[in-house]
Amino acid sequence: MESDKFSKSFERISAWWEGELVDRACIRFNMQQKNNINKAENEYWPSAENEPDLENLTGRLIEEEKSIIHFGESLPIIPHAYGDRGTPMAITGYLGGKVKFSDTTVWYDPVIDNWDDFDVSFDPENIWWERSCKLFEMTVNKAKGCYIPILPDYGDALTVFSLLRGTENLLFDIMDNKEAVIKARDKFLKIWPQYHKSHWDVFRKHFPGDCSWLMWAPGRTYACQCDFSTVLSPKLFEELVIPELEALGKYLEYIVWHLDGPDEIKHLDFLLELPQVKAIQWCQGSGKPSPAHWLPMLKIIRSHKKSLILRPESREEIKTLLEELSPEGLFFDVKFDVKTTEEAQALIKTVEDFSK
Repeated sequence: MESDKFSKSFERISAWWEGELVDRACIRFNMQQKNNINKAENEYWPSAENEPDLENLTGRLIEEEKSIIHFGESLPIIPHAYGDRGTPMAITGYLGGKVKFSDTTVWYDPVIDNWDDFDVSFDPENIWWERSCKLFEMTVNKAKGCYIPILPDYGDALTVFSLLRGTENLLFDIMDNKEAVIKARDKFLKIWPQYHKSHWDVFRKHFPGDCSWLMWAPGRTYACQCDFSTVLSPKLFEELVIPELEALGKYLEYIVWHLDGPDEIKHLDFLLELPQVKAIQWCQGSGKPSPAHWLPMLKIIRSHKKSLILRPESREEIKTLLEELSPEGLFFDVKFDVKTTEEAQALIKTVEDFSK
């Protein structure tokens, strides 16, 4: 890959992971240009039952990327996507979950009736694993030199199990048969690195570092999360989820935790004490106050030397966050509209000025 093209972005992001600063806080945002693409990604993979046209799907994803202008630390990435649907909790399919497609997402019908009868093991002949590998290898080959492929969103043990078993059933299992869930989790954690390494070995032949669904890093990385944790008490989170982060931390070098909304804040104290977690992405959730309204919590996170990914809602909010938190360890993932190149340059200039 022509890494010199992105060397400054890589340098800034690498410093961000360590809570340090090169010249300014990190910021990323895009502008979409008009394109002449007429065929949607899903037409190359219309249903879970169809064999996908991976050759044209990957070409279509790259054509889409060509129409995007990147600013700041926004990198030209190619998603690992089953059409226009992403690959949420991909290990669910790798373990035999019944994959279903809608127009915008992927979901899974449960398959676990009895934990004793369910095999949590790496199956190289699983059809969804085979498709995922073919898709990723083809993306890597087409992306070399210009774009960065994203590794799949593999998922976490409990959220994957909630899909394979059903959320309500898993809750009853945790109450009545917790030892079986823990046993399955430990098997899951033994095979998780095998899935990642299989893809990463293909990736690292042509690209520096590693790239999860959320963030690039200079070494093995993943954006860990647990959607299921919203229904767990802090005590159960400590018992069921923290061991997962400790185990993955022996393999991964750069972990960011996706803190998804106020219902997960109850687990934050445990996350802040884990050296394996280098950063926290705070997602306040739909309809909830923007990041500046959570400053006391954000300051606690930074006091524990964890870097932050935030989604500010305006240029003024970026100024406030930089003044209140200092620029070290801050990464702004901007989704509000930036309509012109002049506006884009002014936004980056604001970050530069307030980072001094």
